[in-house]
Amino acid sequence: MISKTDIQSYLQCPRKLWLEHHGDATIAPKASDGRRERDGEAGGALARSVLGPDVIRPSSNDDKAVAFTLARAELLARPGVPAVEFPLVYGDVYARADALLPITGSQHALQETKASTFPLKDDKVTPGKPEAHHLDDIAIQAWTMAQAGLNMGRAELNLLDGQWVYPGGGDYSGIFKPYDVTDLIAQRVSSVPDWVAGTRATLSSKVIPIATRGNQCSKPHDCPFVEKCKTLEPDPPKHPLTLLPDIGGKALAKKLTAAGYSSLLEPEPSQLVGCQPQKTELYRRIQTAHKQGKAILSPMAQEVIDAIPYPRYFLDFEGIDLAIPVWEGVRPYEQLPFQFSLHIQRVPMDPFEHVSFLDLSGADPSKGCIAALLDSIADDGGAILVYFATYERGRLVELGKRHPAHAAAMAGLVDRLVDLLPIVKEFYYHPDMEGSFSIKKVLKAMAPSLDYGKLEEVQEGVGAQLAYLEAAFEPVVGQTRKADLARKLTLYCEQDTWGMVVIAYFLARRPVPARPATDMSAVMQIPKIPIAA
Repeated sequence: MISKTDIQSYLQCPRKLWLEHHGDATIAPKASDGRRERDGEAGGALARSVLGPDVIRPSSNDDKAVAFTLARAELLARPGVPAVEFPLVYGDVYARADALLPITGSQHALQETKASTFPLKDDKVTPGKPEAHHLDDIAIQAWTMAQAGLNMGRAELNLLDGQWVYPGGGDYSGIFKPYDVTDLIAQRVSSVPDWVAGTRATLSSKVIPIATRGNQCSKPHDCPFVEKCKTLEPDPPKHPLTLLPDIGGKALAKKLTAAGYSSLLEPEPSQLVGCQPQKTELYRRIQTAHKQGKAILSPMAQEVIDAIPYPRYFLDFEGIDLAIPVWEGVRPYEQLPFQFSLHIQRVPMDPFEHVSFLDLSGADPSKGCIAALLDSIADDGGAILVYFATYERGRLVELGKRHPAHAAAMAGLVDRLVDLLPIVKEFYYHPDMEGSFSIKKVLKAMAPSLDYGKLEEVQEGVGAQLAYLEAAFEPVVGQTRKADLARKLTLYCEQDTWGMVVIAYFLARRPVPARPATDMSAVMQIPKIPIAA
C-alpha cells in the first residue's frame, strides 16, 4: 500500500521515495533521525495518556484494510469515545491518525500530535503559521479520512507549548496546544489526489527519478541518500560558488550564478561584494586560497592569539533538550548541559590539565554542572576559549536563570568568553575546508590526525545526545554498557576542547604542546543509580 510516509517522501523528493523502496537498504539513517523518532514517540505517548484510559485503540493487524474495517465499526458503535492510532484506508492509500476526538454524533476532530513547539511570530507570543510539511501530513490524513467515509468536523495540530514549564510531579497538563488548521489545509487536501498519483507513478517506475541536489536534501528532514545522489549527478565545478559561506555568501553565490559564473575562480575580486560588505575580505581570501591551492594565514592572527590572557580555559558543553521535560522548571526543548570538557593552561609553556564533567544519573544535571564549573574555573580573570560562543554563552545564561543563586557567577563566566570562530574567519582559510568553518572542517585542514571519524560510537552532537538518552533513561541499560557510553562521550567532548587548543596554537604559529592523557578511571567508576521514571 501507499503510506502517508511514502507521500511525504515524494513531496520532499521523488528520488528519495524511489531510493527508499528500490535503493541500497544498507544506507544507514542519520543520527538526527533517531533523535527525532525518540522525541516523536515521547510526545505521542504523552498525548495519548492525556485522553485517559477509555479510548478506542485498534488492534495491530498486518492487513490494513481489515484493521480499518474493524476500527471503523468500533468507532461508530462507541460514540463519544476518542480513538488513538486509528488506521485510515482508501483503496491502496494508508494513513494513521494519532487521534480521532468525538465532536457530535459520528463527527470527529482529526488530531495530529507533533513533538514540535508551538510556532510563534516575531513577538514570541502570537501564534504563527505551522510548518508546511506538518500541514501536508494532516491534509493527507484528512483526505483519506473523507474518502473512507468518516466525517471530519475539524483538523488540528497538537503542538508543544514552548513557553510551558514543567511543574513536576508528573503533571503535564497544558503542555500541548491544539492548533485548528481546518482552513489552512483546505487547498492542500484538494492536491492530495495528485500527490497520490505522483507517489504511485514513482514507486512503479523502474528508472530512478531525475533530481538535482538542493534544499530538499535537508528539508524538512535530512535525506540519507545525499552521497548516493552525488554519484548520479554530473561532476560539479571544482571550486563552486557555493563555497562562499553564511547567508550573505549564499546570496552572493546566487547573484554571481545569475550573472553567468559557475566557479568561484571566475569573478573578479571586485565582484565579491555581497549584502555584508564586511565579509568582502573573507570572500576574497577564500577565492585566493582556491586559486593558489593552499592555505592563507594572516600574520595578524598571532598577535590576536597572544593577546588572550592566561590562565586559558578551553571549554565545550554537550547538552540535552528533551521534547517532554522530566525535570521541574524546564520547558520543552530547553537545553541543559549534561557534560563539559575543559583543557586548562595556567601560564605559557605550562603543561595542559584536563577536567571533565559528565552526569548520566538521569537527574537534573544543571546543579552538578555549575558546581563542577566553579570548582574547575578559578576567579582569576583567565580567558574561557570556546568555538562558536553562541552555544556556550546560551548554556551559561540559562544555568544562571535556572539557579538564580549562581546567576552572577555564570554571568562572570560569560564575560570571559573568547570565541575562536571569528578569529579563524578573520585570518585563516584552507581549500580543504570547502567553505565551512565548522570545527571539524577547520581541524581537517589544520590537524588531519584529529579525525572525528576515528572516534567510536559518538562522533557528533546528536550522537552524544542519543548516547546520553540511552545511558541516563533506558531502563535496561547495564553498567558495562553505561560505562562504555561514558567513555565514548568523554573522548568525544575532550576531542572538541583539544581541537580548540590546536587551533589556537596553529593561529599563533607555535608547536602544539603535549596532549594530556584522558583519565578514564573516574569515568569508568559509575555508581549504580536508579533510572528516572
